[in-house]
Amino acid sequence: MLVKSQAAAAAAAAPRWARALSATAPTRDASATTSAAPPRATPRAAPLPTRSVLEVSGPDAQKFLKGQMCKDVESLGGGYSGFLNASGRVLHTVFSIPTEPTKYLIAHDSGPDQPSPLDKLLPPFRLRSKVRIRDVSDAWDVWGAWGSQDVGDSPAPTATWRFGSGGAAERLWTWEDGERASLNLADGEVGCWDLRAGWGQYGMGRKLFVPKGQKPSLLAHHDLVTPDDYDLYRMFLGVPEGSAEIVPGTALPLESCMDVQGGVDFRKGCYLGQELTVRTYHTGATRKRILPIRLFPLDGSASPLAAVPASYPAMGPAPAAVDITYTPPPTAASKKSRSAGRILALHPMASNVGLALVRLEFAERVWGHGLDLTVADYASGLHGTLTAEIDGKQWGVYVGHGEAYASALAHTPPPPPPEE
Repeated sequence: MLVKSQAAAAAAAAPRWARALSATAPTRDASATTSAAPPRATPRAAPLPTRSVLEVSGPDAQKFLKGQMCKDVESLGGGYSGFLNASGRVLHTVFSIPTEPTKYLIAHDSGPDQPSPLDKLLPPFRLRSKVRIRDVSDAWDVWGAWGSQDVGDSPAPTATWRFGSGGAAERLWTWEDGERASLNLADGEVGCWDLRAGWGQYGMGRKLFVPKGQKPSLLAHHDLVTPDDYDLYRMFLGVPEGSAEIVPGTALPLESCMDVQGGVDFRKGCYLGQELTVRTYHTGATRKRILPIRLFPLDGSASPLAAVPASYPAMGPAPAAVDITYTPPPTAASKKSRSAGRILALHPMASNVGLALVRLEFAERVWGHGLDLTVADYASGLHGTLTAEIDGKQWGVYVGHGEAYASALAHTPPPPPPEE
């Protein structure tokens, strides 16, 4: 089923528990709260030093990448995509930009913990294709820029939603008549729009490739901030990145929200991992997703959950794969606790903000009632609880939806009426 909408964020139509975290102001101010106020998204730009850049060029470059990437980006002038393995697991999420008809720049995360570095992964598939693959990280820096208000005067892309089975959703972006909004870049810079969290001032903005060692021209009207600021902003919006959050060879595209964030195509020609990915879309069920979380102390406070601070003193790096536990309410037939997912990352500064792979069923049970509870009410287990133990201390786990998943829920058609 198709559902078309203008690109303005539709999260306001989603349930409150879907909106609360994604609507919070991304800020390093410890006094920020989970109110429904619009996010602070003043124009900002941050370098992304962990991103490497690969160049794929030659007469067969486009054809070669079509057979490898799970999303074509030409119609958008570049964008979010990925590389899967034969089992349909994610190896890399990338931003790919066609700089010429036969040349692409690909930003990717290939740190020391990456089991399949992209510059080593692609050459074996080249065979007789007339392509050249080389690392050009010494020629380019990758930046993220967001919060610009000038997008309101630009042509807006349109999102078309397609829905599969079991919660799968595909967001397809198009520019009317092919007229794309200007990126307002200087000569020598290239980039594309980052549509993972929608379009507009409160989305992810632009992804930029800037000549090595130079500052982007957008800094004339964007504040220069740190990579930590960028990470905090995307975490609030529910946008996972990097091998710690989208674990190579383990993560699935739908669980990683690549469908709702426009990074995977279920109808394009063959690409590695397509068969299992498309089968899941049409016949499978998506029971888990990477979603934004916020931790809060279970101290018996009478404070409303909606007033829980956005950060606490740094807890240090989160241990790898902290389990989230679901405990049923006292009225449940079964009192047995169950695994509800695991924390993938916590922000190093706002250390109770992060991303987790969460079982949707348990998030709905606990947070489907909204935030009209005090911390003490929550700790009593009235609707069940989600908790995580870090350094011997128990924390409550609030689960949001982020922009993309909340928008998918808002556009999901209602179920057909029961047959009489």
